[in-house]
Amino acid sequence: MTTLYLIRHARSTWNAERRMQGWADPPLDDVGQRQAQALAERLKDEAFHAIYSSPLARARQTAQAIAAYHNLPIHFDERLRERNLGEWTGLTGSEADERFPEVRSNGDWRIDGPPGGEGQAEVTARAAAAFADILAAHPDDATAVAVVTHGGTLGAYLTHLLGLPPGSPVHFAFGNTAIARVRVQNGHVYLLGLGDDWHATAR
Repeated sequence: MTTLYLIRHARSTWNAERRMQGWADPPLDDVGQRQAQALAERLKDEAFHAIYSSPLARARQTAQAIAAYHNLPIHFDERLRERNLGEWTGLTGSEADERFPEVRSNGDWRIDGPPGGEGQAEVTARAAAAFADILAAHPDDATAVAVVTHGGTLGAYLTHLLGLPPGSPVHFAFGNTAIARVRVQNGHVYLLGLGDDWHATAR
């Protein structure tokens, strides 16, 4: 039985500007640093067996805040990065609407992805492979693992884990430092919590 703590990173400078980040690497802003600290304090008494993270700064800095309360290294995995947003990287939503109206208005853009970016099937495949390796590395009973990554990556993985196709109309939204808890046991999946961010909103 493995319990995954699926955590979205704290607020970055580009989150504050409502810019699409993808594989770009802006750091946490002041609010994000406070969010990361509140998250770390919330999780300080959890008995984590391992901490994994996307290597992008916003996730890495969030994971480092958590790790400061635990005597554990952080395992970085490139497959945990956010969706590659291609030509949309750095744009606001309104700027992308203006420059790529045919893509933004044509149903769910996630399925095929932005110009030069990743489609949903690609994001799902790499996220599923990364988490499969994490679960395989921690098969023991009562194991808890923290994974700090990105909203698009987490949504794609949850869709996969629950057996929904990549083009499913079901979407999972994660606020900054929101936690989903998932228990995987004998091939069964138990969703224990979703969108838990009271530690951030309480400040």
